[in-house]
Amino acid sequence: MTLSTRSMEVFVRAVEDESFAAAARNLLVDPAAVSRTIRSLEDDLGVSLFSRSTRVSKITSEGKKFYRDCQQILQRLDVAAQRFRNDGNTLRGELRIGLAPTIPRRMVTAALPQFQRQYPEIELQLLSITDPLEVTNGNIDLLLRAHAFRKRGGTHKDLSGLVMRKLIQSRIVACAAPAYLRRAGTPLTPSDLARHACIALVTLERDVQNEWPFSKAGVVHKVKFFPKLLVQGEALREAALAGCGVIRLLACHVQDELRSGDLVQILTDWNCGNSPAIVALYRNAKPTRPRVSAFVQHLVQAFRPYHVETA
Repeated sequence: MTLSTRSMEVFVRAVEDESFAAAARNLLVDPAAVSRTIRSLEDDLGVSLFSRSTRVSKITSEGKKFYRDCQQILQRLDVAAQRFRNDGNTLRGELRIGLAPTIPRRMVTAALPQFQRQYPEIELQLLSITDPLEVTNGNIDLLLRAHAFRKRGGTHKDLSGLVMRKLIQSRIVACAAPAYLRRAGTPLTPSDLARHACIALVTLERDVQNEWPFSKAGVVHKVKFFPKLLVQGEALREAALAGCGVIRLLACHVQDELRSGDLVQILTDWNCGNSPAIVALYRNAKPTRPRVSAFVQHLVQAFRPYHVETA
């Protein structure tokens, strides 16, 4: 009998990666080993799990049913094993955390010591992620990112099979370094930005945010500019600190710099547009894996000092 948790893991990976070769890469095994495992499962079950052609292997209706059963069995096994491995409230194991470019690293790392003291047996891995699909294919356990808006309004479509948990909501501010403002002058209205060096943020979806909305007393003013500098992630803040120009970003990214005076907020009497939440994305497993749940709940508490009420 070849039906085992390992064979189910191989099968689930092949389904989720939509490729035997991709499953083999992620499992660090030979592609032939994946094919043999799937063939043995089919022989034992007496059904075809995949319909094969010269180019692709597509899951069958029987395969879909078996996939759902395997998911439930593996999830229950993981929960049961974790329960018996725990001593009291101690969780153990590996937790792979993906950080999108727009996530301020210092906010996350500042939250780690307390979590490590509470769960000393969890091994944390912080990984820079530029592809949201990394969380759906199982390469990471959860992804921290801003719930980005499209260039022309509206949020991007959520990835299927994922849970989104809001960690923090922060208003958007426009700011620049004092040295830059002394050199270029301080803009008093959004229209004044036309003569300034505005730095554009490039999102995880490769949207270039070169149109900034401002509103006041029901009047909306959009400023479109042609940037000479486009950056991703924390390079936006660093560019402003270096005196490269004006930036527009979440206030929680620059709270320390605004307090110290290293950056100065401008256009303070204007609302700087819709504020995307910082969220955690993780696979929709029932129940949620204890390590993931514990870390997400910890971040919700740890990020509260950075919370800024939106306008």
